[in-house]
Formats: sequence, C-alpha cells, structure tokens
Amino acid sequence: MDARSWSRHAIKKDVVCTIEGRRDVVFLYDLSAAGCMMEVPHDDVAVGDLVRVELPDFETAQGEVVWRVERNAGVRFNSPVHEAIVRHMGFTPVVSTFDEQLPRDRFGRALPALGAIERREFRR
Repeated sequence: MDARSWSRHAIKKDVVCTIEGRRDVVFLYDLSAAGCMMEVPHDDVAVGDLVRVELPDFETAQGEVVWRVERNAGVRFNSPVHEAIVRHMGFTPVVSTFDEQLPRDRFGRALPALGAIERREFRR
C-alpha cells in the first residue's frame, strides 16, 4: 500500500529546473503537491541537492532530491504546491478533429444536426 498523502498526477512534460545552481531542462514524470519525479540530464545529481522546479505559468517549487536511481530523481518540496496547480498541470486535453467531436449514436454514427431534422419536418 502506498503511504503517500498527496495524489500524484502523470505530467510527462519538459520543465526548466535548477539543481544546485545549474539551470537545465528536465523531464517531469509526475507531480504531487508535496513533490515530483523527474529525469535529470546529468549524472552528478545527488540526494540532498537543492532544486527549483519552474512550473510553467504558475510558480517555482523549491525542494531537495530525496532519492535517485540512474537518471530518475525524486524531489520533496519545502512547501506544498496548491492542488489546483497539480491537477491543471496533469490535465491533457484530448486532441481530436471537429468531426470526431460530433454527437454519436450507440453504434458510433454521427447524429444529424437538430436544425436539419427540424427543416425536414417543416417541409412535409
């Protein structure tokens, strides 16, 4: 059973991060209010290193590396990030064409526009 008290959200984004004064781009795998998991670009990142993660359009989360396995590192933030920011960063809208968004029947066929039905009935 997972003992974490904060829900984690898959992020999968590149973000700017400063580790021990070195500014770089890291790949963020997941994010919670209390911390994150990232792929670091350098082998010299160690447990205890100070970290600043720039969350795009929001704030900068500061913390420290608490574990490291190969290029992956876990960061615990000094103070929690607001849960709304975590949920927003974890939200990825579905990319689909306009036609794919049309209402469909239970067989997957696109339903006709309401105006088209009303016009046909009016002509009768």
